Amino acid sequence: MSVLRSLLTAGVLASGLLWSIAASAATPSTPENGERWVVTQQRNPDAACLDCHKPDKEGMHGTHASVINPNNNLPVTCTNCHGNPGPHHREGAKDVMRFNHPMYSVEQQNSVCLSCHLPEQLQKAFWPHDVHVTKVACASCHDLHPKQDTMKVLNDKGRITICVDCHSEQRNNPDFNPAAVKLRKEQP
Repeated sequence: MSVLRSLLTAGVLASGLLWSIAASAATPSTPENGERWVVTQQRNPDAACLDCHKPDKEGMHGTHASVINPNNNLPVTCTNCHGNPGPHHREGAKDVMRFNHPMYSVEQQNSVCLSCHLPEQLQKAFWPHDVHVTKVACASCHDLHPKQDTMKVLNDKGRITICVDCHSEQRNNPDFNPAAVKLRKEQP
């Protein structure tokens, strides 16, 4: 019985060895024209983000939820703006961009926004962009995922109120940090 078992085991090992030799000898195939294969993403890059961060059943709101990056014509995804979360993401690791968070400088936060929004276009839209783009985080004035960005619907009086409130706070608060400002916005 043990001789039979030994022969059976040797046969299984020999066939496994033959299969592994045949697999390692095979060359990977390439497209007929000699180019490299193109790998396309199989899952939605936002799916894991939306599992935890969806404001409601409809997903994210606002223009960032369905916009195309004008510089590369690709859809904007969570990871485009916030980066790829690491294994310690839930513990507050500095692995994704958190807007209006003092761990990120104004330059770091605004560089994400300026990867799509060109400074010339922003300055044409409203002159304070030109003055504040290096001094105040974009997210200090703009809501990123609302149904409607309050700043876009403000009238002139509302804009002046925001300017006065922020500059008063800056003057009166020695610990004023423009990378962590969250303005109180008046409704139009």
